[in-house]
Amino acid sequence: MSHFCSPLRYPGGKNCIFPFVSKLFYENKLLGATYAEPYAGGAGLALRLLFEEYVEQIYINDLDRSIYAFWSSILGNADAFCSWIEDVDVSMESWCRYKEVQNRAESADLFELAKSTFFLNRTNVSGVIKGGVIGGYNQKGRYKIDARFKKPDLIARIQRIEQFRKRISVSNLDGLAFVKKMDARAEEIFIYLDPPYFQKGADLYMNFYSKSDHEKLSKHVHKMKKKWMVSYDNHDFILNLYASEKKVRYKLSQSASNRVGDEVLIFSENIAFAGSLESLTSPVCL
Repeated sequence: MSHFCSPLRYPGGKNCIFPFVSKLFYENKLLGATYAEPYAGGAGLALRLLFEEYVEQIYINDLDRSIYAFWSSILGNADAFCSWIEDVDVSMESWCRYKEVQNRAESADLFELAKSTFFLNRTNVSGVIKGGVIGGYNQKGRYKIDARFKKPDLIARIQRIEQFRKRISVSNLDGLAFVKKMDARAEEIFIYLDPPYFQKGADLYMNFYSKSDHEKLSKHVHKMKKKWMVSYDNHDFILNLYASEKKVRYKLSQSASNRVGDEVLIFSENIAFAGSLESLTSPVCL
């Protein structure tokens, strides 16, 4: 079975740190806990933790209506979505049609928006929804529009998610509102915050953060009661926001640029991670 659990390709996706996070769950006796992501995106890490039974329940949230449309549609109507994948013509004509749907994302029918989101994610360079199509508009590139649209594999991924649908909750809240809601719940919840990149967020995501947004998030994170972890691109502005917290810098392959860059993991005071560090690439405690 492929380690890629999500049907979406996502800039900065964190499936690659699954070995670290799975060991972190052992180290902190979190096996069987609930797991929540306020900025879920492709949710690859959340899904793998669920599929491999490290967590009992996952809450995935994204403010982007396009991303929410996809998750809510495959959880609520997987058969119809898979039938559409089987039948859809992966062509520039379809790309232009679904691009137009995305241009009116706030008013589009949710299921149509879900199809648009998925189609553009699988046919655009690095999965960037507002990016350019693989192979270029005239399809003269080395790879063509259907290079990342392998129908049988994508259908299988969605069908696997559908099997776990009763253990997956999806929402369309502001990230801070979602965190406050999770932090107030009675059960044990591990909250993993993977907000938009500080440096290139505007280029990669439909909903990116300003400096003040990152500052506001930091102030709230410091007040959280649940166990949490935050990940960011490595930047002095971010390091200063979390100056008093335990941090680890490591190497992460960046799918949107095909380069390896430094990222930072930041931990709540009640999280131990020394025994899990060997699962990261070139970790350095800050």
